[in-house]
Amino acid sequence: MNTRDELILAAERLFAVHGVDGVSLRRISATTGQRNVAAAQYHFGDKQALIQAIFDFRLAHVDADRRALLDRVRAEGRTNDVRALVEALVLPLAAQATRPDSHYLRFLNRMCDHQGRAVVPLSDIGPVNSAVEVGHLILDALGPAPDPRTAQRNSLAGRLIISGLADLEHQVGAAGPSPDTEVYAAGLVDAVVAVLTAPSSVPRPQDA
Repeated sequence: MNTRDELILAAERLFAVHGVDGVSLRRISATTGQRNVAAAQYHFGDKQALIQAIFDFRLAHVDADRRALLDRVRAEGRTNDVRALVEALVLPLAAQATRPDSHYLRFLNRMCDHQGRAVVPLSDIGPVNSAVEVGHLILDALGPAPDPRTAQRNSLAGRLIISGLADLEHQVGAAGPSPDTEVYAAGLVDAVVAVLTAPSSVPRPQDA
């Protein structure tokens, strides 16, 4: 593995454990055993560029897997099936969470914290067009005129996906038996679909 990739993986792990604001570029360099403690700054310039590099390192593979699932959903004529669309969001990330030494989902969770728990800005980083595309399809599948509070549910669903898979990644990397990834992912999909489709207990503004 080259120095640049070593720095990316070290940064992903340290950000996942300590948060984005809790880790300096010098610490990342030192963790990889670099004699030059400015190695991270030399390769990436600043912390924001290093964060971008982490996304670039991981997202191309995740996005390719999601596009394959989305192509299958379209081929089967299931673009109105909310569960099938949520699976296209969740399953590629679940697969990433089970990769050896992955800290990517915990890094994503920390990034949400860093951005005030906002998931949407993540869509501005890296090749995540397929995730945005699936999100639009889910909105269409929920109906032509969704409840104006749908945005709240979408935000909650996004947070649930990231935090749930961060927990899966932690369990996979911890000592002891790992969870059944397929069962865990299916349960997470169930929960996200429920968040998106459950009937509202509060009248719409126009009905109040």
